[in-house]
Amino acid sequence: MRILITGGLGFIGSHLADALKAKGHEVIVYDLKAGENILDVEKLKQKAKGVDGIIHFAAMQRVILGFRKPFDAIEHNVMGLSNVLNAALENNAWVLFGSSKTVYGQPKKLPVKEGDEKNPTNIYSLTKYVSEMILNDFCRNYGLRAAVVRFSTIFGSERDLLDRAIPTFMYKAISNIDLVVEDPERTLDPVFIDDLIPALMGMAELLSKSGKGFFDDFNAVSSQPVRIIDAVNLILKITNSKAKIIGTKPPRSYDFGNYAGDNSKIQKLGFKAMPLESALKIYHQRMQAALQTGKYSKEEIDDMLKYYDKTN
Repeated sequence: MRILITGGLGFIGSHLADALKAKGHEVIVYDLKAGENILDVEKLKQKAKGVDGIIHFAAMQRVILGFRKPFDAIEHNVMGLSNVLNAALENNAWVLFGSSKTVYGQPKKLPVKEGDEKNPTNIYSLTKYVSEMILNDFCRNYGLRAAVVRFSTIFGSERDLLDRAIPTFMYKAISNIDLVVEDPERTLDPVFIDDLIPALMGMAELLSKSGKGFFDDFNAVSSQPVRIIDAVNLILKITNSKAKIIGTKPPRSYDFGNYAGDNSKIQKLGFKAMPLESALKIYHQRMQAALQTGKYSKEEIDDMLKYYDKTN
């Protein structure tokens, strides 16, 4: 297949691009880091000529960025999808869309299944939910073939942004820097990047064989819920760190609460979750190697270390 990945230089996109190429697929990367803006519909359509599918990961990422710049979030996340749909319909191409667990807000029951009620609680989750509805409508009314995958705390390689929660905890543990933990009792359902990629490839294969108007959605979850405080303590144990938890912070007003998902549906596409402790041990080795080779810039490290100053 010939596949375009928007956000193909990002954490998830770059790993997926590598895996697709290894299987013999032709991958075209479209990414802001390469000067390619998802809002430039003509450039996007030019790059997408002749593709069989578009994997759409380019967006304003993260709840906090959406909170700070709500109009940018709407523009990039909703209008960006509109441009992808324009390119997809021109080429009769399928679309795989990267959404978020945040569309569920605070679930009324756990674990969450794909058909459960959506209740987005901030501008970021609203843009993701609106995008899902637009995709579904284009499948019903315009013959698009599409699938939605809702990501949940993906981690596991040096390509991730250093100031995300698990990379921050891992870096500070390795560096013996005491930690302040935000919203320590909140439950996450973290997913190891190595476990996720085969499932995404399974979705691409499913879409390639699907008929006109096909739509489906999947929760990318490990079904291994863990409290944030317990994840931090596990990382401290794995790294044999001298760091200590010296304080906690309350949740931000625009955050959502506990989350745990049911992964029985995505398992049918090749997803199998490694035990969290085993995945964190691998990530520990990868981050150590990244630090030894100077993978992270001083700016990235400084930005991560100032995280709590920025978010309060």
